[in-house]
Amino acid sequence: MRGRFGDKTLRMGHLEEDGSLSIPVDSAEALAERIADAQRRKLGQMIDAFQSEADDASAHRQWKEIEKTVFGVEYPD
Repeated sequence: MRGRFGDKTLRMGHLEEDGSLSIPVDSAEALAERIADAQRRKLGQMIDAFQSEADDASAHRQWKEIEKTVFGVEYPD
């Protein structure tokens, strides 16, 4: 996470020797809410792009990504 988001991630909690990050329980709920909000925004953007896609092949690829995001698995065509 530090490589992707920078040193600000170190202020979220305590970095453990194994590389994991322990966060205080009182801020875990806020973190979970922010993650859920970000996922909703991303899904909304994916759906908007899918709905405005004119190319059938590209729209199909986008739909498969939406399925994977929502259900966590890739379904066969």
